[in-house]
Amino acid sequence: GAESDVPLVERCVLHVREPGLVPDPGATRTVRTFIIALMFVAALTLLAASAVHASLLGAIDPFPGAAPPEALLGLVLAIAAVAAFLSWARAWAFGVVATLLALVGTIYGLTVTVPRGEPGEVVYHVSLLAGLIVAAGLLIRQRGLVD
Repeated sequence: GAESDVPLVERCVLHVREPGLVPDPGATRTVRTFIIALMFVAALTLLAASAVHASLLGAIDPFPGAAPPEALLGLVLAIAAVAAFLSWARAWAFGVVATLLALVGTIYGLTVTVPRGEPGEVVYHVSLLAGLIVAAGLLIRQRGLVD
């Protein structure tokens, strides 16, 4: 349809209608969905990274010290995404805290992975960081959107 011709980033921007400056509910719903999707993807990648580092999927990249924090961050972020999806009370606050916690953990992860010199790990952490920054920014800017 016509919406698919519009880039995703433009569809995720909150547009305001002129009469009375009422937010467009369709745009609001799209931003909400985008935030929740970012949180889910980040959570799933953290849980997958934890499984890889714990050697649950074989000896791909054993790094036992990274597995517990990645699992914890992934679990907390997944619960926050579910809370946002289900519009639980205080889901916005939980989402912001969980996303910022994952952001801080990812920054710490970068301080560990850069010295290890594994390009895939660095790219993963930088990509995760970018997604978490976007999610946190949208959550903070759109206060109450996921409640």
